Amino acid sequence: MKRIAFILLCLVALTVKADEGMWMVGNMSEKTQKVLKEMGLELTPEQIYNPNGPSLNNAIVMFGGFCSGVVVSNEGLVFTNHHCGFDAIQDHSTVKYDYLKNGFFAKRLKDELPNPELYVAFHLSTVDVTDKLLAGVKPGMDEMAKALYMDSVATSLEEAVLDTVNCIYGEITPYYKGSKYYLSVYQRFDDVRLVFAPPQSLGKFGGDTDNWMWPRQTCDFSVFRIYANKNNKPAEYSKDNVPYHPVSYAHVSTQGYQPGSFCMTFGYPGSTDRYLSSYGIENTMRTSNDLRYQVRGVKLAILDEAMKRDDAIRIMYASKYASSSNYWKFSLGQNKALKDLKVIEEKQALEKEIKEWAAKNHKTQYVGILDSLQALYKANFPGDYTVTLLEESFYSGSDIMQFAMKSMISYMRPDAKDDGFKDDVKKTYRDINIDLDKKVFAAMIKNYKQQALSKDYLPDFYEEIDEKFGGDIDAYTNHLYATSVLTDLEKVNKLESSEELHQDPIYYMAVSVLTKLYQSYKASGITEFERLLGDALREMNREKEYYPDANFTMRMSFGIVEGYSPSSDLNYVHYTLPQSLIDKYEKNPDNYDYQLIPSVYKWLKKGKFGKRYIDKSLGQMPLCFLTNNDITGGNSGSGMFDGKGRLIGLAFDGNWEAMSSDLKFDTNLQRCIGVDIRYVLSVIDTYSKGKRLINELTLED
Repeated sequence: MKRIAFILLCLVALTVKADEGMWMVGNMSEKTQKVLKEMGLELTPEQIYNPNGPSLNNAIVMFGGFCSGVVVSNEGLVFTNHHCGFDAIQDHSTVKYDYLKNGFFAKRLKDELPNPELYVAFHLSTVDVTDKLLAGVKPGMDEMAKALYMDSVATSLEEAVLDTVNCIYGEITPYYKGSKYYLSVYQRFDDVRLVFAPPQSLGKFGGDTDNWMWPRQTCDFSVFRIYANKNNKPAEYSKDNVPYHPVSYAHVSTQGYQPGSFCMTFGYPGSTDRYLSSYGIENTMRTSNDLRYQVRGVKLAILDEAMKRDDAIRIMYASKYASSSNYWKFSLGQNKALKDLKVIEEKQALEKEIKEWAAKNHKTQYVGILDSLQALYKANFPGDYTVTLLEESFYSGSDIMQFAMKSMISYMRPDAKDDGFKDDVKKTYRDINIDLDKKVFAAMIKNYKQQALSKDYLPDFYEEIDEKFGGDIDAYTNHLYATSVLTDLEKVNKLESSEELHQDPIYYMAVSVLTKLYQSYKASGITEFERLLGDALREMNREKEYYPDANFTMRMSFGIVEGYSPSSDLNYVHYTLPQSLIDKYEKNPDNYDYQLIPSVYKWLKKGKFGKRYIDKSLGQMPLCFLTNNDITGGNSGSGMFDGKGRLIGLAFDGNWEAMSSDLKFDTNLQRCIGVDIRYVLSVIDTYSKGKRLINELTLED
């Protein structure tokens, strides 16, 4: 069955698969409205997005610049994922007050915990500025001159909407690799406080074992509150701030869903590249994915062993481990899916069609694009490989090495010693165990040497290892950690000048890495040829509507509640139930990811989840559910809404069989995994006795 997706801003609506596409919010044609109504959408276009009045759009927030969230009360309460709030939860956790392990509930407003580095932003409007941005771009214009001109115009357009008093700002973002540009306007709130977090054995149940997998039982949610000044305006943290009263907030439905029920997601999907050439996909597999999986595997094994041994280290490294491991597993899954689904072969067939069409129709601007891409990717492979290996090994390896690389830039700035930098130092070193970091540091140096294409791609510090330490990497590491200022917080805080840091041995090593990084990176023109390839595809198929790749701007997707069949002998239903969680715990006593704290296990076994949270057709409380909505990273915490615009769940993951989705959407396999809102409410209500939060919500039973 063909479904109709919400259409690009101000563009003509055409029939497409509703379960594919991360669409910009905007106007709907009468044809689109009709089909969406047939699917089950009861809202008008103005109720979904209205830049001049209240709409569902006003209830959606960009959470921290990396996730999504939904406002669910007139007191500024925000639901997002547990893994989105993980860093904030960790920041407030200690061995004595282990909020990661045991959860957190602020029983009173004054108990809600501030998070200085966390913010949310509301999307206010989006405007097409393509003509303004490209007005002065001339054919044959030098790329540097073009970039400088466009940057100047973009800055002017962004400054025109800037309102520092009300924290309103604009961001211009390219679409279709730069064929279109839109200005999105946001309002930012910086006083965001932690209100509730479930125990990790619920909020992160399944851990790495179940990450990207179905069936799932993870209660992946956390609760925050937006605060404002007494005039309901954005303000920095103050004890005098009060809960924010939003323009609009989402009502919550406990009525559930059935197979085929309409569902839409609203949020900020991070990045997709679905129009990438076959050569680009192959390059991604061989560089980004292969190397990320290999290098992070080495690091994560060291961290995992230490975290299981020591609770203090577990808390200290919990957020960093979770962030690193997420895309470690993603890289493996994406390469597997790309091979299994024969995505490169499919792309090659499409590219052959484009090539023949361009030649037949004398589209000279597109002739030779694919030959150029093939040659450029081949020529740039050694550099791309080395850049990724350097970034994963050193910038994403040892925390102290990462800090050294960041500080190189910081100390060059006139304000390098400002309070913001000092706060960054304090936070960075609070979450570093020197002995553990040293193990990671040495392992990364050894692994880089093993994975490098040749000696030519080794940074200069390897010569020092050979000449002064006889090639002994452990001896070199011990020397650095014994002599470097950067391995001692007290010494770091006493630095008086950039010269002191410039003489530091780890700083020298960072210079060596960055030098090799700059030498390996080449501006190749690949992006421009990939853009032209996308233009050719859209021009060849003018009758079809192509949504732009995700770029962490407000998007929505439409679909239905639906299970799937990953193979001929396996069929997955669209929901999971409490007994499946209990079974994983009881049948896998040695699996750390399936462990439950006693209070959670007792609650689950008792089964008193609350009458209003029981699904009438199942007679039980659903945990997680599946839809065919189109999501990706950044959509975490996105609200999942029924046809009336009521919240029924929070999106938190995709499925293993369709890990190719950032590069190729597969209609039959692609699924969005969400946590059922009734599961969320029951954890707040019956497990944590959080009635004060339940009373804030507008529940529709």
